[in-house]
Amino acid sequence: MAELLTVDQLAQMLEMHPRTIRRYIRDNQLKASKVGGEWRIRKGDAEMFIGGRLAELKAEATEDIQAFIQGKDSEVDGKFQVCTVLDCYVNTPEALKISGIIMSYMNEPNPDRGKAKFQYFYDEAEKKGRYTIWGNPAFVGKLLSEVGNNIKQ
Repeated sequence: MAELLTVDQLAQMLEMHPRTIRRYIRDNQLKASKVGGEWRIRKGDAEMFIGGRLAELKAEATEDIQAFIQGKDSEVDGKFQVCTVLDCYVNTPEALKISGIIMSYMNEPNPDRGKAKFQYFYDEAEKKGRYTIWGNPAFVGKLLSEVGNNIKQ
C-alpha cells in the first residue's frame, strides 16, 4: 500500500464504488486531504477506517437482513424480492473476478433490474469477503448464475 491512496485505489481495495468512498469522506467517516484537487487518504487512516468499520458493517448487514426477513424497511421494490448472502474466501484466485462481476451488475444501468442494493465487508479474521445482495429474483438469479459460471467450485 502506498503512503497516500487515491479514492479509486481505496475503492478498488475495498471493492466499493469510488462514490461510496467519497461519501465516507464527505460524512467525516474517513479522513482525507485534497492534493492537487484530488482526495488522498493516508495509509494509516485507511487502515483505521477498514478495521474500525468491520464490526459496524457486520452489525448493519445483520440488521438489514433481519429487517428483510421481518418485511420491514425494504429499499427494494416490486412484488417479489430476494436477499442472499455470498461468502467469498478471498485467498482464491476467483475473488477478484467475483467482485468485478458483482460491481458490474450493480453499476450498469438496467431497467429490468429494478431497485437493488448490496453490502460488502471483508473479515480479516475469517479471510473472507461477504456480499449481501437484495433485488428482484430474476436480477439476483442472473447475478449469481454469472458468478457461478465464472468460478471453479
